[in-house]
Amino acid sequence: METAVRIYQMNSGFSETEEAMAAKLEPNDMCFYRFIGGNSSETDDLTNQLYELKEKRVLLIGVFRFPFRFEGKKRFQTATTQYFRMKELCDAVIYFNSDGLMETIDTNTTIRDANLIFNAIEEQTIESLKEMIQMTGEMNIDFQDIQTFIKGNKGPLFLHTVEGESFDEPLKYLISTPYLPEDFTDGKQLILNIGYTRDMDMEAFRQINLRLHDLFSKADLFKLGSYFIDEPGERFKITLLVNGIEDPIDRPSDYKKIPKYMGLLRKWQLLGQK
Repeated sequence: METAVRIYQMNSGFSETEEAMAAKLEPNDMCFYRFIGGNSSETDDLTNQLYELKEKRVLLIGVFRFPFRFEGKKRFQTATTQYFRMKELCDAVIYFNSDGLMETIDTNTTIRDANLIFNAIEEQTIESLKEMIQMTGEMNIDFQDIQTFIKGNKGPLFLHTVEGESFDEPLKYLISTPYLPEDFTDGKQLILNIGYTRDMDMEAFRQINLRLHDLFSKADLFKLGSYFIDEPGERFKITLLVNGIEDPIDRPSDYKKIPKYMGLLRKWQLLGQK
């Protein structure tokens, strides 16, 4: 029987708990690393922590949040460099636009409550991928599927879950979000995981599949999963994972990639500490 994959989640600026967690990572574990861009003093820590995780040979997925545009040009430029550093070291990146997250709240929302909402949106996106791997169904999507899918097209991912009893309006409007990539229908590959409740009929299932394939006509369907939700009613829960989409910004002309010797330098440093 296959051993269940271990999935970890860490935030930038490792706490003691996260440091201990990082020490336990083994090859083929999955690790999400969350980071909010914009603070130039955090760039070195971002690089070092991602390098530490990368050396564990885990499937490393960065979760990057761009700062608000109103925070200033300098902060956004710093975040751009940090984004490309994360992309360089991670197997894939899920990015969030803070200006788009702002569209999910009203103007009277307190700063504290807004931050809680933004964090919850990111958490839910991460949970969608965890559920996709851990939930068994008639047609399973397992860790090896996700690993092959991600490593086939290194870069940004679109990951979103939508559910409802009917899909009368265009699917693009249901799936689209202001805080995730806008060009998700132009992706190269697609994974679909469809949950359905007790009373959903085959005709509805056929129609939803046809509409999804029309929407993602440019993408190859890498894997289709389906599972039963043991609840009354007619409801679908659809999770989409799309790769091969473009970066949200251009790489800075002065961006310097990590030197190839950095890996050797880190190994020497670790040997010197033993």
